[in-house]
Amino acid sequence: MQLGFSVYLGEDFDETYIEAMLNKGFRYIFTSLQIPEDDQTQYLERLRQLSILNQSRAKVIADVNGKTFGQLGLSLENPSSIKDAGIDIIRLDEAIDINQLADYVENGNPIMLNASTDAFPILRELNDRGISQENIYVAHNYYPRPNTGLDTAFFQHINERLKGAYPELQIMAFVPGTKLRGPIHRGLPTLEAHRYQHPLASAYDLELMLTDVVCIGDSGINDFMMRQFFHYATENTVWLRTNLDSDSPYLRGFTNKPDVARDVVRAQESRKEFNDEVEARNAVERPQGTITLDNNLYGRYMNELEITRRDLPADAAVNVLGHIEDADLDCIKLIQSGTPFKLFNEKGEEENGH
Repeated sequence: MQLGFSVYLGEDFDETYIEAMLNKGFRYIFTSLQIPEDDQTQYLERLRQLSILNQSRAKVIADVNGKTFGQLGLSLENPSSIKDAGIDIIRLDEAIDINQLADYVENGNPIMLNASTDAFPILRELNDRGISQENIYVAHNYYPRPNTGLDTAFFQHINERLKGAYPELQIMAFVPGTKLRGPIHRGLPTLEAHRYQHPLASAYDLELMLTDVVCIGDSGINDFMMRQFFHYATENTVWLRTNLDSDSPYLRGFTNKPDVARDVVRAQESRKEFNDEVEARNAVERPQGTITLDNNLYGRYMNELEITRRDLPADAAVNVLGHIEDADLDCIKLIQSGTPFKLFNEKGEEENGH
């Protein structure tokens, strides 16, 4: 999974946030040159400032339409005008002259097409001309208004068609953040199903549906989530916040067993590394996200630590230790065969800005 984040030119730059995201491995910066509320005369200066902050560590993607493109003095016929503006990849929100586009890409300049609308006819034309897909990206839109995000089955169908016909193509899509962008402040996801879901869990869904680049659509994510993304993308480790006491011996890293259980995450190290006699206590109901420890009534399973994937009834042989914070419940699904996970005692910030 490759990661990106959004920086909007009409907002004050949070330099600390930008630096942190770059340091955490986010290698694409998305921005838009067609937001009606912005003072568009400031775009080129703001792009220059962003370029100074970026120092070429991430590729800058600029969303444009034909009108704004021309007003800013940018042209596919003059690639240096785009490069000099600090833009690495132009994302076209509407159709443009196919001959200009073909020449631009053929000369090694990357382009991003609109995956949800006109990508297919343009890709067919470029393919007929023998132009390599190496410098071609497609990106789905994000959808600020609730109920207008893409249908999940439609999204998956489009991606399967794209990858089936053009396997080298790189697909980008958006997940919401925690600092929600106005004027609606209801998240900027590609899929409607992700509007109120944890962004990392949403990124995982997108990856399963053939998405190569996952971009934070909103203006920011909080610090812990930034670390969650980094450790999942680089180590495949899932970080989860809990309400366990700060001195709990279970605040550490574990690995899920390779044979994935339907109902629970099973820490394969726990029975080897914890040897205390476990008396039955607090054997209560186990809603999703409950952290449990098998007691002596389960015989050789004593000291097995589990996290429930679904609501389970009380079991006299299972002690309840605590719970995953509500903010991170969505991330339990990321724990699959042999997936490392780590438990924390760190109070969750409001995750999706809601």
